[in-house]
Amino acid sequence: MRKTALLSVALCAVSMGAPALARAAPDITGMWALDQPADHIHQAQPKLTPAAKAEQDAVNKISAANNRLIGEAHTKCWPAGMPGMMQPPFGIEFLQTKGRVTILSEVSTLPRTIYLDEKVHPDSVQPGWNGHSIGHWKGNVLVADTIALNGRLPRTSPKTHITERIFLEDGGKHLVDELVVEDPDVYAEPYHLRYRYKRVESGEGAELMEYVCEVDPANLFAYEREQKEAGRPSDFDPPGRRPPWPSRPRSRRPAAPRPPLRPADRRPPPTDPS
Repeated sequence: MRKTALLSVALCAVSMGAPALARAAPDITGMWALDQPADHIHQAQPKLTPAAKAEQDAVNKISAANNRLIGEAHTKCWPAGMPGMMQPPFGIEFLQTKGRVTILSEVSTLPRTIYLDEKVHPDSVQPGWNGHSIGHWKGNVLVADTIALNGRLPRTSPKTHITERIFLEDGGKHLVDELVVEDPDVYAEPYHLRYRYKRVESGEGAELMEYVCEVDPANLFAYEREQKEAGRPSDFDPPGRRPPWPSRPRSRRPAAPRPPLRPADRRPPPTDPS
């Protein structure tokens, strides 16, 4: 009888321990709005490599000489990309589903996906604005790893590597994203960022609004002229950053001859009512 009781206790302990080991991940689904604490309103400036610092100084010099308030990315309506999309001026939505976490930003038309069922990045990844992200839950923390940025945005290159720790605070009222950005061509040391968001369940900001960025041709032409005069020609698809695959030639088919009109299709000329 005593052995049966001990066995029952042991089985009960095992059955209680199994859910703890396979505990469901925290639910981060919902709408969130940037809510930085007072000591993190302004992020520290990164330490750049000499080459990256010289590039930034050249860009700032041209902008100052032309009283330009917005840079190339905003002038050409480029997506926010990574890591910029994680610092949204408006709402950001997390959708946690099986095998992935999808992030939608009001200011970016490109959704970001963190794949949870991939242990490593694929061998061949198409570079993009948001890059390719994989992640896994480590306790209550979502650990994400991002590579394959296209290098079009400031302070990024194809070598940029971003790691993140995403977790809930204050009983789920806040969501925190701690990022570490590394790039041997851009940063002299790892660049640390920390964003905190508050949960928005109702009222203003409880759903994503439509956001459209429309290129101003006059502003765009002025930007291109400024860059050209400074010896830095620019266009929408810079040489050296064009896609490596060839474009498919368009087929030019001769237009089919139009069939002659039948007598029934011919309309009589209009008559003069007078």
